[in-house]
Amino acid sequence: NGMPVTLFEFFTRDRLGMDPDTFGIMFLLYFVSAILGVPFWLWLARRWSKHRAWCLAMLWASAVFASVFALSHGDFMAFGVVSVLTGLAFGADLALPPAIQADVIELDRKQTGASRAGIFFAIWQVATKASIALSSGIALIALDAAGFVTRAVNTENALLVLTVLYAGIPIVLKLSAVALMWSFP
Repeated sequence: NGMPVTLFEFFTRDRLGMDPDTFGIMFLLYFVSAILGVPFWLWLARRWSKHRAWCLAMLWASAVFASVFALSHGDFMAFGVVSVLTGLAFGADLALPPAIQADVIELDRKQTGASRAGIFFAIWQVATKASIALSSGIALIALDAAGFVTRAVNTENALLVLTVLYAGIPIVLKLSAVALMWSFP
């Protein structure tokens, strides 16, 4: 999730041509949709399983996010739909991984008799922060290497690199995570 958040303003402004008020509204749509999506994902997790519901959300987000490659300058309404639909899937990301982690912690406590929740949460937070920092740094370095300049006329290649970093790499990472989590016991 680090790359799209880092590149959101660049993508909406420099690729789609949105003004700050419009991309602010898109960002708000995304997060409001995430909050609205949480009850659905919790309901699905109770009926299926937490990890499969999360995987379904990541598959959904990947499929919707792939449509970003078809967007061009001025496609604000289409991007609004993408923001709402991927935001709904982000609701699963907000609710289900912490719930799965709690289950892992409880299983560990039952198996070992030790209460190591603090260690689990610390590792989780370090990994999360490191992945966001690393992905953001890589994205910005790659954009610079592609010759991308914010608030300027960019080459088609620079805009393609921006789109690949904004949507393509996150899709690959989400699909990789689904492959790892699908058979989670």
